[in-house]
Amino acid sequence: MFLQAQLAEIIDIQQAVFKKRDLGVERENLNHIPIVENFATIITGLRRCGKSTALLQLREKKFPNGIYLNFEDIRLANFDSNDFIRLHREFIQREISVLIFDEIQLIRGWELYVHQLLNENFQVFITGSNASLLSKEMGTH
Repeated sequence: MFLQAQLAEIIDIQQAVFKKRDLGVERENLNHIPIVENFATIITGLRRCGKSTALLQLREKKFPNGIYLNFEDIRLANFDSNDFIRLHREFIQREISVLIFDEIQLIRGWELYVHQLLNENFQVFITGSNASLLSKEMGTH
């Protein structure tokens, strides 16, 4: 279980790291990433094909106040579904409405949390390479 202060620190560290990251050449498909209210946008593909970079570029271009959170961070290795409550509090306190989750499928129960976010009018983007994100049933979650 994470304390909210721990989650806040991880968010802050990740945002600082991603702000300094060279995002390279703008991806050709950047303007074709769908942005649809009440639905999560899911970007899938092979590892190292540029999914995360494309969403970081999208955040930089259209949602500079959005939060990008990478769940492959070792500091989030013990994150579980109960921690979504404190994470959510952090987003509310920061008045964040756009969330970009990288590899969130590593966390059990993530689908329920994303569904809650969509019901609360958050804009959600997800990227991942795991086969669970490629499932034909993902649209029903």
